[in-house]
Amino acid sequence: MVSFAMAFVVGVAVAQTKATLNTASAPGRTEIWLTYLGNAGWQITDGKTVLVIDPYITQFRHPPGPATTGRPTDPLAIVAPDSEEIDTKIHRADYLLVTHGHLDHALDAPYIARKAGAIIIGNETVANLARAYDVPDDQLIVVRGGEDYQFGAFSLKVIPSIHSALFHKHYFDSRLAGNAPSGLKAPLKAGDFVEGQSMAYLLRLAGHEVLVMGSMNYIEREMEGLRPDIALVGANNERLEIYDYTGRLLRALGYPLLVMPTHWDGYGYPPLREQALAAAHQFAEEVRAASPKTRVIIPEYFERITVP
Repeated sequence: MVSFAMAFVVGVAVAQTKATLNTASAPGRTEIWLTYLGNAGWQITDGKTVLVIDPYITQFRHPPGPATTGRPTDPLAIVAPDSEEIDTKIHRADYLLVTHGHLDHALDAPYIARKAGAIIIGNETVANLARAYDVPDDQLIVVRGGEDYQFGAFSLKVIPSIHSALFHKHYFDSRLAGNAPSGLKAPLKAGDFVEGQSMAYLLRLAGHEVLVMGSMNYIEREMEGLRPDIALVGANNERLEIYDYTGRLLRALGYPLLVMPTHWDGYGYPPLREQALAAAHQFAEEVRAASPKTRVIIPEYFERITVP
């Protein structure tokens, strides 16, 4: 288990003291735990409610297959969640937050929803993909961006967003854009997992505000005025396609106390590991330049990070 105050820090605010960064000084704030699941996946809990974001445990499939790299080359290839691997890693979920419908964000969510009885929150494409796996409508909440919902112990602001600028900014000409139709039935093909519409989320839990991003892009005006103490920021090299990506974002958010990169790990694919770590370290340096008082933790797979 990794503590926020004691977690290993990569190049950012190494000299900061626990007193400077202890978020527990805010009224009503209690501990939460964040666990990195790989890719853009996280588990966040206050010990009572368990939220799982963009789970893609299937990326750790053994032996590796096309889905493991997150980049299946054949859109007609049949894909399926790795239920055995998921069962070893996800034991409980109350809510599943899905930022968009791509394979590496939405493939595992229907299996987890059915297994755990969890509610999926996502766009219409995410809902249609889940329906294809027989997730019932009472376990689906469709959002479009702009909603700000109360769920008892937590609340959730749905933030309209935009996808990473893939293919040298030709993303919207690709087969990955668009919407999944209703009436799909599993087994699904890789090409069925299209974006829909990207969302970010502001999760308010146990007195904390956690910004959750699922790609390397954002709409700046939608981020302005948000004040998360924790930001999970898309950080792979696709961010370099965006003007002043890190600086603009941190200024808009009011310089969060804690930033952790997400969607940086090369889809768990060992040959990409060195490149992925280099991108994460570079992102940490960008945070240090833009916000010297912000701490950055590059998370390890499945190690719990405690935020007081």
